[in-house]
Amino acid sequence: MKKIKCAVLGATGVVGQNFLRLLVDHPYFELTAICASEARKGLMLATVKEQIKGGIPESFEDMLFDPIDIDLLLSKGVQVVFSALPSDVAGDIETEAAEKGLKVFSNAGAHRMDENVPILIPELNYKHLDLVKNQNTEGFIVTNANCTTTGLTLSLLPIRQFGIKRLIVASYQAISGAGYPGLSAVDIISNVIPYIKNEEPKLRAECTKICGDFQGSIKPVDWEVYAHCVRVQTIIGHLISVHAEVEQDVDHDAVAAAMQSVESPNILKDLPTAPHPPVVFTEEYDRPQPRYDIELGWPERAKGMAAKIGRLEVEKNTIRYITLSNNLVRGAAGGSVLNAELAAKKGLV
Repeated sequence: MKKIKCAVLGATGVVGQNFLRLLVDHPYFELTAICASEARKGLMLATVKEQIKGGIPESFEDMLFDPIDIDLLLSKGVQVVFSALPSDVAGDIETEAAEKGLKVFSNAGAHRMDENVPILIPELNYKHLDLVKNQNTEGFIVTNANCTTTGLTLSLLPIRQFGIKRLIVASYQAISGAGYPGLSAVDIISNVIPYIKNEEPKLRAECTKICGDFQGSIKPVDWEVYAHCVRVQTIIGHLISVHAEVEQDVDHDAVAAAMQSVESPNILKDLPTAPHPPVVFTEEYDRPQPRYDIELGWPERAKGMAAKIGRLEVEKNTIRYITLSNNLVRGAAGGSVLNAELAAKKGLV
């Protein structure tokens, strides 16, 4: 297969550098351009401060930064854009890119709630990708969810069969979710911050859209969703306590069996960044933990893409558990790369 030329917008930050790592020797995509602010034009990628484990991929160190210029990307043959731009600047840039024919896979929140833009978690809603056919542009925009919403909705995969009615969740979110430089050490050391601006309404709105029924358009589910989002001192990994009320009485064994047997849809089976299984269940009383469980995912290219579930408790129609996901991989760059792989498989790229 001839590789598809791609670019990363916002390649200097934590999410951008994770995009670079995931694109090394990718079987589908060839990194052709890296873009950042006008001030970095012509500078080598190697000049950027390393912000992730493993740093800047050696194979890309000599690449030079381009300004964010859609016409320039088109002149280089770029077809796919991975956006790690901040939401406050992503909107217009991503719209222009799609209008001019680029396929945009965005980690930003600017377009998530647009009527014809899918928030894609392929294990849950791969059919929503067909929504891009309603965008009436030469290209299209596909988003992945907020990093907290991603971990929550992925963990719902094994229990949706029981009929969810209400979710009450509390998230304990790593400081890397605030970006770089993020929070002041004075604010977070020896501290927990019980409020993250805009996080709770985003989680509620995105969750019901992601899990909605698709018949040419999305009809959000009518679940009640309540959330508290808290910032804690861990570096990577969002831990979420989930209280799910379902339509039928269930027991521990039935729910545990569902969590142990969950599989991805067949359409994802051979995608390079798809984890198998997407959810890992444990009966250990003290897991999951960010220190030990944030890099779950098989095969190797899917490392960090699986969620882990533990602390399962079941009583009548109530299921309680703890879930953990990697906010920088599954909840950010890896989610977008997986979405692009699916689009390529379906012939949309």
